[in-house]
Amino acid sequence: MRTWPFALLLAACTACGVGPTGVIDAGEPARGFIQGTRLYFVQDDRLVSVSRPEGPLEAAEAVELLAGGPTSKESERSFVTRLSKNMAVRVNDDGFALDKSVSMLVGGRWLPPVSRLSRMATGQLVCTIAAATAAKRGVDVDDVRVTVPDQGQVRCEDFK
Repeated sequence: MRTWPFALLLAACTACGVGPTGVIDAGEPARGFIQGTRLYFVQDDRLVSVSRPEGPLEAAEAVELLAGGPTSKESERSFVTRLSKNMAVRVNDDGFALDKSVSMLVGGRWLPPVSRLSRMATGQLVCTIAAATAAKRGVDVDDVRVTVPDQGQVRCEDFK
């Protein structure tokens, strides 16, 4: 019995010429779709997505959660909101509007309605609405355009 064909086959299979390498860092692992609802809060002066187990929700429901502010655990991680406590927001299919006619009684005095939002607060609303809409449509957040009063249509990435 000849053993040389087997030795040749074994040598061909083991001698491919590729040497061993060290560990190669490839970045963050793939996460896929995040379950629940994504809300956008502020951490270190930038927008950060936070996943909540509720959902998926309609955009208006997600904005209601956002308006409630960060949970105690989120606050411990330095998440804050730039949304005013006295604002009234109406969310529609493709955007939002501030209800400028609503005043609120807070601490025994009437606060005027919010007519303008800071850029960061606008980003919180845009990204939260875009995330809820994207989850509903099965598309990427940055593929969704949100109509902002006095600004037209914007995307979440415009605020990052």
